[in-house]
Amino acid sequence: MPTSTPEHIQRRLLRRQRAALTPQVQQQCAASMARHLRQQSVFRNARHIALYLPVRGEADPRGIRRHALPRQQFYLPVLSPFRHDKRLWFIRWNAQTRFRLNRFRIPEPLPHYRQQRAARWLDLVVTPLVAFDRSGTRMGMGGGFYDRTFAFKRRATLHTSRPPLIGIAYDFQAIDKLVRQPWDIPLNGLVSETQFFHF
Repeated sequence: MPTSTPEHIQRRLLRRQRAALTPQVQQQCAASMARHLRQQSVFRNARHIALYLPVRGEADPRGIRRHALPRQQFYLPVLSPFRHDKRLWFIRWNAQTRFRLNRFRIPEPLPHYRQQRAARWLDLVVTPLVAFDRSGTRMGMGGGFYDRTFAFKRRATLHTSRPPLIGIAYDFQAIDKLVRQPWDIPLNGLVSETQFFHF
């Protein structure tokens, strides 16, 4: 998609295109994405991995769990229960996890403190997005939750800038160039249905 299109129009068009994918195409792409990611050392070396539950045609990362190594544990994002806190919590995801709808009508785990893991202590975070460019700039839904949650990465050195953020998206969500704002947290990589991008 050309960069001359205003961002709010880009976001609307890409969300519409994403939602128009048939369930069969979504499943095929999700399987390819999981295969590409499992081949990466960033996945094989991770123990605590955050995913998300897809809504409205988002690329589906759930199949990644089928490639899990024995030591790996998975987490899902939860909106902070404190309204003034616009960051995400990450709650352990297993067979006992119970869900509810948050204020955006998105399913999320019930926030049990004992199953919570701080964002900075995750080993890998797979993030949803609306668009990306080849420098790792990510266009989200506009709420800024991931950028605020991982703002600490801006203050980190090259060797301590963890956890790596890996986007997951369809190839058509690539944009020639996105404007990166000072508060934007760039991706470290991205997996699509055809390849893995290192940024």
